[in-house]
Amino acid sequence: MQLTDYDADGRPVRDDLARLSAPLSDVLTMELDGACAALGLTVEEVLLAALGRAIDRTVGAGVVAVDLTGIGTSVHPVALSCAGPVAVPATDMLATVHQAVAALSLHRALHEFADHTAVANVLLAVDDVTPGPAGWGHALELHARRCDGVVVLEWWYDARSFEPYTIEELAEQLPLALIELTSEASAPILISAELAMSY
Repeated sequence: MQLTDYDADGRPVRDDLARLSAPLSDVLTMELDGACAALGLTVEEVLLAALGRAIDRTVGAGVVAVDLTGIGTSVHPVALSCAGPVAVPATDMLATVHQAVAALSLHRALHEFADHTAVANVLLAVDDVTPGPAGWGHALELHARRCDGVVVLEWWYDARSFEPYTIEELAEQLPLALIELTSEASAPILISAELAMSY
């Protein structure tokens, strides 16, 4: 699907990137942490699912490739379904993301992608302690860091490819998507292999 507002020549460099910071509230940070514990998911998985919901609400339904950070500067691409709750209920959305991220575990352990070459147009980096954008050529970077007890979401985007209002809308929709997913999902979130082992 077309995620950007405009087509730009070549992948962006650091000087092409603009930033929007959007801290989660204390309440929403606690909701996120509580949901992760109750559902058996990571913050990365819940934020990835919420990003899919936010993209659906802002841009439309479809599938986008998202690079997840791995060991060092390695990146690992996953296909993210961007769909609303009618098409994909909260539990199914989280289970699909959980399965996709679980499939990357072996690749991450083996460090299969040995450098930071961007495969997708979107990068999700959770608990990244390095300030600023990665600058690896992604049109959109979403960094999640903890600061003063809350999760801070930093949106770095290619200013040639996105209008600021598109990123502002994504930043507004993601917390709403978090609330929907964490309040409507049923625990525990299991993928098929885990279901088989539970019997």
